Amino acid sequence: MIGRLAGMALIGLALSACQEKTETPPPVRPVLSARVAVDDVAQQSFVGTVEARDKADLSFQVLGRLMTRNVDVGDLVRAGDLVATIDATTLDLTTRSAQAALGNRRAERENAASTVARVGALRASGTAAEASLDDARAAFDAADAAVRQAEADLAKAQDALGYAQLRAGFGGVVTATGAEPGQMVAAGQSVVTLAKPDPRDAVIDMPDWMAGTLTPNAPFVIAPQIALNQLISGRLREIAPEADPITRTRRIKIALSEPTSLFRLGSTVEVRAERQAASTITLPKTAVLSRENASFVWVVSVDETSTTARREGSVTLRPVTIAPADEGRLRIQSGLTAGERVVIAGVHCLTDGQRVLVPVSGLKDAGGDAS
Repeated sequence: MIGRLAGMALIGLALSACQEKTETPPPVRPVLSARVAVDDVAQQSFVGTVEARDKADLSFQVLGRLMTRNVDVGDLVRAGDLVATIDATTLDLTTRSAQAALGNRRAERENAASTVARVGALRASGTAAEASLDDARAAFDAADAAVRQAEADLAKAQDALGYAQLRAGFGGVVTATGAEPGQMVAAGQSVVTLAKPDPRDAVIDMPDWMAGTLTPNAPFVIAPQIALNQLISGRLREIAPEADPITRTRRIKIALSEPTSLFRLGSTVEVRAERQAASTITLPKTAVLSRENASFVWVVSVDETSTTARREGSVTLRPVTIAPADEGRLRIQSGLTAGERVVIAGVHCLTDGQRVLVPVSGLKDAGGDAS
């Protein structure tokens, strides 16, 4: 009886020890964390260039050797000005041949008309058959059709001869040249690029995720790099529909408001948004925990005012809504506010409510370029 009681006591002690062991809290873990900060687009500047909103590549419509180019980069031209010419020898010969062919066809038509009149008179006197008159009329119709075809061929040749001269369709400034005298140019090959001086745009490349935070007609401040204190305003005019597959940036065009002479075409400018359209928080991808098609972050509760080398706190799992951002980062659309601290590494090794140590050396901001 005594042995049985002793055995039961030992079993009870063993169960108690196991229970105490299973209820042991998880160890306090050191974690790398970051304080959430808002990425302010208005505090970031981008380098771009001033470009004309309206420009065109002037080219010949026919193949030929470039004989003259009357303009160079920077020249001002008016609508209708002669820009360049190609060798028109072959085109001129084609025009002359068409003129000669037209004269021949007209002579044939006149002869056919005389034949119709003569056979008609003979038919009236009864000395010619009706079939002869019908043949004469058919010959005249064929000669008349040949004249119309020759006239069309001559008009076509004259138009082609006019293609040997390249004229400006509108007034503007020459921004580029694509061929030199003596060079063979194909039909459609750019010889001169002509741009209208106004209106002008500032063109920049902006990260894809950042471009998505801009609102229509968002205001910008633009300054020439040679005089950064000469600021003018601008409005968002166009965002490229697709991001560059290599740089993951989008081409942004900003309409300049009353640009001065410092904002000449091709000049380099610095562009900055006046204000941010929407608050943006980004985190490294390593800070986001994915579970069952949902996204979470570990929010750290810690005394930010403590001066000790190792600050102890706890973590809480919080759901967030995410969207793509830069390479290696995610944009937090909801669930976090600026100033909160989150774990940015080892998110798979924590449990809700676990105590953690935050080394002072591991304190940083999650916004901007932190990773």
